[in-house]
Amino acid sequence: MAPLPPAVLALARRLGAGESSHRTARFRQNGELRQLGAARWLDFSARQWIAADSCAFSWRARFGPLGIMQVEDALIQQEPRGVMTLGGMVPLHRATPSPALLKGQLMRYLAELPWAPDALLANPHLHWRVLDDRRLHVEATVAAVTGAITLELDDDGLPRGISGLRPALEGSTFREREWHGAFSDYREVDGSSIPHTGRVWWIVDGQPFDVWRGEIIDWQRSAD
Repeated sequence: MAPLPPAVLALARRLGAGESSHRTARFRQNGELRQLGAARWLDFSARQWIAADSCAFSWRARFGPLGIMQVEDALIQQEPRGVMTLGGMVPLHRATPSPALLKGQLMRYLAELPWAPDALLANPHLHWRVLDDRRLHVEATVAAVTGAITLELDDDGLPRGISGLRPALEGSTFREREWHGAFSDYREVDGSSIPHTGRVWWIVDGQPFDVWRGEIIDWQRSAD
């Protein structure tokens, strides 16, 4: 790995990043989400893991009565996934792999680094650039597709927001839109500072359109 900029090393220390290259962050989420342009919010419960040594994650969520609708959003072994099923058995939708889908999933991984702080030290695919005292640029390339975000720090030097141009699915096509996220409610867990609430929104016609609000539960490190 190339030497990390001092600002990134300082951020890793503040977040309590560990030295092991084979640790995975695992946690549960509760919250609500909606599709871009939709009025109705849907409550969800989810389980997620985020790899520390590669650009990979899996988010599995349940919606509806008794969690009958299930969704997987993932990037595993350089393959982006987006699957919706009924009861885990009947397929309702499967996203077609594409460069736009891959870029979107890669950007999600980068945006969620505050939930996987060990990746700051362990993931050799991350390339950092210091923009100023409050902003860091991080990008990664998977299968010739590059994703990038800007990470904004608060007064304590902890990540409070992310932004970037991310492909948004509108109908059956992707369109790049301004995309934002925010973190708050940092708590100490297993020696790390982990944000326990978050919010995600797109900019549509110059206005923010929220699509995700949630909280983190039972954050932990795993050896696998």
